[in-house]
Amino acid sequence: MKQILLMIGVVALVGCGKKEPGQPTMPKSEITKPEPTKTKATVGSKLWEFETIGPVYSSPAIGSDGTIYVGSGDNKLHAINGKTGVKLWEFETGDGVDSSPAVGSDGTVYFGGERKLYAINGKTGRKLWEFETGEGLLSDPAIAADGTVYVGSEHFKLFAIKTDSKGLAKSPWPMRGQNARHTGRAPTK
Repeated sequence: MKQILLMIGVVALVGCGKKEPGQPTMPKSEITKPEPTKTKATVGSKLWEFETIGPVYSSPAIGSDGTIYVGSGDNKLHAINGKTGVKLWEFETGDGVDSSPAVGSDGTVYFGGERKLYAINGKTGRKLWEFETGEGLLSDPAIAADGTVYVGSEHFKLFAIKTDSKGLAKSPWPMRGQNARHTGRAPTK
């Protein structure tokens, strides 16, 4: 009888212990999976929400496939399925991402971190390149028709960076303000 009680006590202690360091943990955004609406949504009702671990100051951009890209104070750029709210991928920068992303015609996502402009593959989340400014980037990148990306810094500089994109993505909202003039007008069909 003592052996059975001893075994139950050992199992209880082992099973209730803390997680060992180095064991993977689920990020908070994966724990709270959005639940798709089963009934027809009414105007003004929530379709889904995506939780980050930091504040969201960045305005979202929408890729041509409907992917939502948004930066967060959790040091990440998030790619989210626009229909379901499910995370597709995240890219960690090491600094908060307050800059609003812009999506190029080739699907590249451009955004600023603390001292860098990043170019990320919009499908995979893989970094294509980064441009080090040596100073804080406070503005949102703008993409010209020839693919040049413009971004301003806190030290009174505007940078023009050559890219492989040929202008903005053909999507309803590829950057803050919707278009290069920031008129906020969706294109008419």
